[in-house]
Amino acid sequence: MAEEKGGTQFVSVLDAASKKKARDELNERNEKDTILAVQSLREWALQQDWLKSPTDYAFLLRFLRFRKFSQLDARKALEKFWTVRTGRPDWFTNEDPFDPVLLKLMRMGAFYASPKRDKHGRIVMFGGFEKLDTEFFKSVGVSKMYHMSALLCDWLTFNEHAQVNGVVFVSNYAGITWSMITTLYNPEFEKEFTSYFQKSLPIRVKSLDIFNEPPFFDAIWAMVSIILSKKLKSRFHLHGKSLVKIYNEIGYECIPDEYLPDDYEGPRVGTIAQVVETMIEDMRRPEFLTYIRDLSSGKYGVDKSRIPAKTSDESPAASYRKINTD
Repeated sequence: MAEEKGGTQFVSVLDAASKKKARDELNERNEKDTILAVQSLREWALQQDWLKSPTDYAFLLRFLRFRKFSQLDARKALEKFWTVRTGRPDWFTNEDPFDPVLLKLMRMGAFYASPKRDKHGRIVMFGGFEKLDTEFFKSVGVSKMYHMSALLCDWLTFNEHAQVNGVVFVSNYAGITWSMITTLYNPEFEKEFTSYFQKSLPIRVKSLDIFNEPPFFDAIWAMVSIILSKKLKSRFHLHGKSLVKIYNEIGYECIPDEYLPDDYEGPRVGTIAQVVETMIEDMRRPEFLTYIRDLSSGKYGVDKSRIPAKTSDESPAASYRKINTD
């Protein structure tokens, strides 16, 4: 339990193995240094009159973990986080797990998280296209997909295991059609959300696994790969019609019934529909509802007109150096 001056407390839910991973891989050395790092990031954030952000311990810690406790990089990620969110209120305000449109989209199964972490302690996000209703997307607008994705991403970042152990994405491309691609794909939206996802979302993406990819997957990859970082590209894996490597890598116990071998008799998380409902139920926990309603209230963000100008001889991150760290 970390306790700051004044009595503010943060209780980690990480087990011993996860805490070791935070030390070894994220430079989260000890409680005293972590408290000082959070306080330094908070002091900087409060000094920026162009930035309004939550500054509680848990919120700031995730950005330090995301950038391996580099103050400069954590500040850059925090600015990017709020810059994108300020510019896209249709995606990032009023995120509500009771919203009927968002609920319908989630129940289509495009993205959902297993209630059980994999054998490496990672959160496993599944996705599929078989139940996607393109006519519904046409009626509500493709932007609603990004609104739903924002809610899912904020739910993920609320979880310490996503910050420390990471997230694995497993997608079933069975049922995808070119008509779906043309309906759902917006190059501008995809570029902006992917940049936000890669540069400011405080989770660790460990692997992206795709199976049942269609014959035209090369065309999909051509559209997607140009906006992915080199690191994410290296973590893409195609499996064809076989899930054997996925079984071996993440284990069986976190996989929905529909994707398990017929002869599997071990513990189960349930059907895809059941897994989705478990995720929605978790999103409705009082602590997350309080968090997400505050985060997506619209009261936080950046005032671009007030961000300090960067001089030609400064690095792109020069505006972050406006803090006394003595």
